[in-house]
Formats: sequence, C-alpha cells, structure tokens
Amino acid sequence: MLRSFVHEIIGTPRREPELPQSLEQFRDRKRVLIIFADAQDDRALIQDEWLRKAHMRLIEEDVEVFSIAGGGAFALFDDDWELDADDIRNRLQGPPSGEFGLILLGRDGIVKLRSSEPMTAEDIFAAFELLPKKTPW
Repeated sequence: MLRSFVHEIIGTPRREPELPQSLEQFRDRKRVLIIFADAQDDRALIQDEWLRKAHMRLIEEDVEVFSIAGGGAFALFDDDWELDADDIRNRLQGPPSGEFGLILLGRDGIVKLRSSEPMTAEDIFAAFELLPKKTPW
C-alpha cells in the first residue's frame, strides 16, 4: 500500500520508447531524424526543403533522414534502407497518421528531440550540441 501511495505522489518514471527493430542498424553509428508527413500538410514540405538545403551538413553530422508517409518509410537522400513505417510510428510514439511530427534519435537509439512543427536545420543542429559525441574506437 505504501508503495502504491508513493507512486501516486511521485509518479512513475516515464519509460523511453523502444527502438524499432529496423532502426537498430543505426545504433551507435548514426543519428536518425524521422519526419512524419502527410500529403495534405504543408509543414512536411517546409521541413523537407529546409533539410535538403542542409544535405551536406547532415552527412557530416552522420544523420540519416527518413520520412514516414502513406504507410511507407522513405529515405530523404539514400534509398538503400528497408524500414517498417508502422513499427517506427508505434514504438516511437509518433503522431497519428495524417499529422506532422519530427523525432530525432541519438546514436544511442534514445529520442532526443520531438516537435509537432517544422524545425530549421540550424535548430536541429543546435540540439546536437546537447547530445553525446561519437567516441573514437
């Protein structure tokens, strides 16, 4: 009873979402930026344009960018990846289908940034300063 009472007062710690299996290949290697897009929403087009302008910097920062739209997962710059869009949306607690969202995963596979509005590339890069740096082998 005391344990139950303490949990009510303090609250239970927020559980980090589980990394989708198809994104495990990036753990400890790259950051992953997921854009949840909808064809009816201009925010996805704005985000896409801002990221395309920062293409070279995204490469330098080891960031893979994917768009989840229409039930599929699409790489913004490279088409060599097989991803499960539904698993990504569910496990990362992405926005409902048809809504815009942005999720940045660190190299450790943990969600570092969420936004329901487009973010400039500069704002996303500024968030990198708060993330752990890649350690040399």
